[in-house]
Amino acid sequence: MLHRFSLLLITIIFLCSCGTRDQLTSHVLQGRQGDVVVIVFSSTDCPIANSMAPEIERIHKDLQQQGGKLYLVHAWKGRTSKDVASHAKEFGLSMEVLIDDHHELVQRFNATVTPEAVVLSFDEQGASEVVYQGLINNLFASPGNRRDEATKHYVRDAIDAAFAGKDISPSFRKPTGCVIEQMQ
Repeated sequence: MLHRFSLLLITIIFLCSCGTRDQLTSHVLQGRQGDVVVIVFSSTDCPIANSMAPEIERIHKDLQQQGGKLYLVHAWKGRTSKDVASHAKEFGLSMEVLIDDHHELVQRFNATVTPEAVVLSFDEQGASEVVYQGLINNLFASPGNRRDEATKHYVRDAIDAAFAGKDISPSFRKPTGCVIEQMQ
């Protein structure tokens, strides 16, 4: 466990100290035909995102077994590698954690809240296509309106569709969560 945490911290530090702003985007958007990547925008102090952490970890583990990859992207200002590493350890998150301090990914996908998921599929040229964006599941109907358990699993359905080369409908579900403060 400590070794995994140390590797996670090294990954976070490396990606936070990249020389150019486009390095984060190019790192996440690399893939081969048939690859599936999930990006989950999150925050260390959003209660809705934090309550989704166990499901995000389960999705990560299942996706990893299928050959896909999940990135947890912290999009709120002022987060340090120490903050996000501590958060990952506290919530038992083992996926690669990134800090989008310049909002490269936030802007590219027009992410508005945490948690918000983006499911990508890669074509034969290695170009990514958004298969789905929005809610992870229906645990929260709105802020403060939480079900006992989710009954619909939108990201899982989108992952299955992406691996099968099928479309998912709807491909966007307005996410519920903590607002990402947009950079000017």
